[in-house]
Amino acid sequence: MSFVRSLKCIDCGRQYSPGDSVSICTQCSEKGLGFGLLDPVYDYDKIGEKLNRDTLQDRKPSLWKYKEFLPISDESKIVSLQEGGTPLIKCENLSHEIGIKNLYIKNETVNPTFSFKDRAFTVIISRALEQGANIVAAVSDGNAGSSAAAYSAKAGIKCYVFTPSFAVSSKIIQMTMYGAKVFSVKGSLIDAGMLVIEACEKYGWFNITTAKVLNPYQTEGHKTLAYEICEQLGWKSPDWVISPVASGDSLGAIWKGFKEFHALGFIKGLPRIAAVQGQGAEPLVRAFKEGKQFFEVEQFEPETIADALCIGMVLGSWPLNTLKESNGNAVAVSDEEILKAQRLLATKEGIFVEPSSATTIAGLRRLINQGIIDKDETVVCVVTGSGLKVLDVAMDMCAKPVQIEPSMSELEKVL
Repeated sequence: MSFVRSLKCIDCGRQYSPGDSVSICTQCSEKGLGFGLLDPVYDYDKIGEKLNRDTLQDRKPSLWKYKEFLPISDESKIVSLQEGGTPLIKCENLSHEIGIKNLYIKNETVNPTFSFKDRAFTVIISRALEQGANIVAAVSDGNAGSSAAAYSAKAGIKCYVFTPSFAVSSKIIQMTMYGAKVFSVKGSLIDAGMLVIEACEKYGWFNITTAKVLNPYQTEGHKTLAYEICEQLGWKSPDWVISPVASGDSLGAIWKGFKEFHALGFIKGLPRIAAVQGQGAEPLVRAFKEGKQFFEVEQFEPETIADALCIGMVLGSWPLNTLKESNGNAVAVSDEEILKAQRLLATKEGIFVEPSSATTIAGLRRLINQGIIDKDETVVCVVTGSGLKVLDVAMDMCAKPVQIEPSMSELEKVL
């Protein structure tokens, strides 16, 4: 049974029935791309009658322990690879290095395909099966494509992934190993996305792209990350949650998750949310810092070492609303800062993440130095993807093995 009551436009407030075949507000969308994003609204009274802290704690750690907060009616259609339930690691070594008392890492790299995108696709593919889909398609520059391919394989349906030409080859390999057919589009991520829309309309494929502008439900899996943080901190909210951002859909989802638990009385306070982007691909940061609406930031060609965050426009007011409502902040960090943070997290805490994920550590340092985050506050940094996905970047930073003869005397020389 699904507790979804309606789909609400985040711009005008108009509500649609969950049964309506709409993915965007019919009125607001006429203003242009990014307007009229829809968000599922649940019957929280009924959820509250069924759930409390004790019932949730009694369930085994997983994303689907929060099934009442997710938009699936037929549980037999759930496609799971045991995603979610990821560790929240207290980082004492890194805390000492940075100069902050309570720092935690929400380690999403241990999800089945080694990224947080699995939270989205277990829900998206399950809904696709409910809708009777047998062929799905998505645009992705990396992690989303890998996750889409894996969950499609588990569901036994065909998957097409359209990537921009700059997509990382190692992530494409992961997609194809899961059985997806990959098309490399000579153009931007937006160009590839528009082609997916046209292809889905012509061939009747189910569009599973993780963009809220195309799929109101795609953010619902991501919000479970917030639920887990609350439980793992003993039913408390941290002072700050810092997340890497491309389109910002997951940022809004995390904020929604905290608000839902707060509304039900599961937690007392709410965190402030910080978004981090790479310099050269920081449209959300520009909008936030300059006090602009999302559509006032002109589209540009992005360039950053954080490949998973390579975006040149803001797609809707969803992430900006999050920053404003949470009294949050947004920062952009350089390639140099990102690589230093990647190395630091690995050497101090044994957590190897891709550059896009390391932006949260680099962003934390900036926010502390700017006096925005206090050193006594509790901070959770979300790391979204494994460093094993982008090994070529790490290879350039790593020392080469020291070759020696198999003898103690040779070892002593190099020591």
